[in-house]
Amino acid sequence: MSTPFAIRPATSADNSAILSLIGSPQPSNGVQFAFERTPDYFQSALVSHQQPHTLVVERRSDNAVVAMLNLGVRDVFVDGTAQTIRYGSDLRIAPEYQGSRVLIYINRAVRECIQDTWYQSVILEENEKSRGALEGGRAGLPIFKPMGGIVTHTITGCKQASSASSKRVRKALVTDIPAMNRFIQDMAAHYQFLPAYNFWDVEAGLPYFNGLKISDFLVLFDSDNDVCGLVGLWNQKSFKQTRVVDYSRSVAMFRPFYNVWSSFRGGFILPAKGKTFDYYALHSPLTHPRDSDAFRDLLHSAWQHVMERGSRAMTLTLSNEDPRCAVLDEFRTIPLKATQYTVAFKDEFQPVLDSHRIPYFESGRL
Repeated sequence: MSTPFAIRPATSADNSAILSLIGSPQPSNGVQFAFERTPDYFQSALVSHQQPHTLVVERRSDNAVVAMLNLGVRDVFVDGTAQTIRYGSDLRIAPEYQGSRVLIYINRAVRECIQDTWYQSVILEENEKSRGALEGGRAGLPIFKPMGGIVTHTITGCKQASSASSKRVRKALVTDIPAMNRFIQDMAAHYQFLPAYNFWDVEAGLPYFNGLKISDFLVLFDSDNDVCGLVGLWNQKSFKQTRVVDYSRSVAMFRPFYNVWSSFRGGFILPAKGKTFDYYALHSPLTHPRDSDAFRDLLHSAWQHVMERGSRAMTLTLSNEDPRCAVLDEFRTIPLKATQYTVAFKDEFQPVLDSHRIPYFESGRL
């Protein structure tokens, strides 16, 4: 007996249907967002995954796409060793099929794909429908094991000026790439799931770094002229947008007053409903986790460069376990909370990970 749905790999012909699903509103902190990927979902998927694997659920009666999921792969450090790991993202189900058996069909395809391995995933804290469905342990669904909370901080201004520092920061040069690569490898000793970046790929223009150049990176040097910090300023608006669908009543009432106050301070303006946010995603905002001074210098320098580029917001994601979170008290921020998971269909397939490493995630690759 045939099922009412078919699951298959997505093709470019599905782009319009996928963009409609991706653009469905997501709740968060009094603001309803739409995380869009116009004009081409498949271009943006090459940023979230080095090798995307997008599946769509098609209604057999009329071939309409009613759900989707990306289960592609990317290279990250797991316990300090570079591994190719799947990342489950962009799970979307059309409203009329939420709570139906469509999710069961999707997870049958996921089981076939991952078999006796595991993958990473992230769920927004306020996405109660997804959290309830996926964390509930329903038959046929995988086991979502929390790796801890993460927060995407949208920085909209500084509360205080940066203090004098012995460290030196400047724009990266091509000749810095070997040192930048070594720094990434050094930081893998401290951060779990840190992407195994090779910055020669930036120079080569690979789609995983769409819109980034080496000159978009800032490098922080210590008194011995060794790299002690790194961050990239990433404008993703050409392939990834965050649009305001609606504000809660309280935020809508407060918004005009906030915008007047913020404009006088040269700060971030909350866009009108239907408009997109203008911000930079911070790529690889890295220092040693216990070097708060270096992280402070890095963020203040990044903020100055973002303002020079005409923007008034930048985002980065930090684990709740990251001691550098305290530095963000010096900035005005808007938090977006989520939980990071490892996902497998049996407990024995879950990874056994070094708990001393700090979970890592990047806002630009959500």
